[in-house]
Amino acid sequence: MLIVAFALPLALALLLTPLAIRLAWVVGWLDHPEARKLHTSATAVLGGVVVFVAAVAGGAIALHGAPHSPGLEGGRGLFLLAGAVVSLAWGLWDDRFGMGVRPKLLGQLLAGACLLAAGAIPELGLPVWLEALLALFALVSLMNAVNFLDNMNGAVGGIAAVTLLASAGHAWMSGSAGLAAAELALAGACVGFLPFNFPRARIFLGDAGSLLLGYSLGASVALAYAGTRSGWGRVGPLFGLVFPAFDLIFVVVTRIRDGRKVSQGGKDHSNHRLARVLSCPIRTVILVWCITAALCASGFVVRSLNRPLPALLVSGLWILTLSWAGFRLSSVPSDVPSPSERS
Repeated sequence: MLIVAFALPLALALLLTPLAIRLAWVVGWLDHPEARKLHTSATAVLGGVVVFVAAVAGGAIALHGAPHSPGLEGGRGLFLLAGAVVSLAWGLWDDRFGMGVRPKLLGQLLAGACLLAAGAIPELGLPVWLEALLALFALVSLMNAVNFLDNMNGAVGGIAAVTLLASAGHAWMSGSAGLAAAELALAGACVGFLPFNFPRARIFLGDAGSLLLGYSLGASVALAYAGTRSGWGRVGPLFGLVFPAFDLIFVVVTRIRDGRKVSQGGKDHSNHRLARVLSCPIRTVILVWCITAALCASGFVVRSLNRPLPALLVSGLWILTLSWAGFRLSSVPSDVPSPSERS
């Protein structure tokens, strides 16, 4: 079942993406070049729809006839799907018509409410209402982090595929075969989409795709955390979200340092600066995939050992490494002019 759950959405994405590219050009669902963007010509922007349709259709076929779907029982699967639909729909509207900060935040909170209804509230020993608020804040932050990171061909699609594969492993270890199959389906759809998005992009995920994947990563890791037995091993599934969190913190800190608005877009993300160092966006994206894979592997080590010393040691090493990298990258010139240069 698990192999089919991955392979079938992959094949569907390979078949559907060319059709989505043609449809986007017919209906005008395109992303046009801007100063803060890397592409120089109009590009189809229905990739999120392809990933969603391939994952849902392929996953449904793979799970059809299965007597049980551990991890998705009791209506949990429907709530998780509802959150994905909200994320996709909000992003589609934003891609086509644009959307202000408040309406976008409303959609992210609605998606988060669906996730909470699915029972993905972390047990932190705090009042339930406070745990729910923290979960909503973390999910909205992650959705925006992934949305911001969707600035280079293949970056988010590859990060999502790697993290979802790791989350499927965590779900399988917890006995949640149905949840593992759903995560493998979404990972397979991302992999099938990537040949059309990397290294040369004929189609983008768009806000629809990045918000969908941000929501899905948050849901997968939250459920993996909940499914891991109590102890330091629960930190393990969180490692898959470290790179998007690192990039978000990096952007916020450097923009505040430079006297710019945090919400102002630009080519000043960690991967933009890394590409300047490596002189190659392709190598940069592959390196980001590898970093994500190493983080996920570290998460499995922490979960398997389930002891404080390994968890603290591994976490400390990654914090030191990424802090050093962030410090070095912050000195790399970005393509965004300083306030004095703009005036």
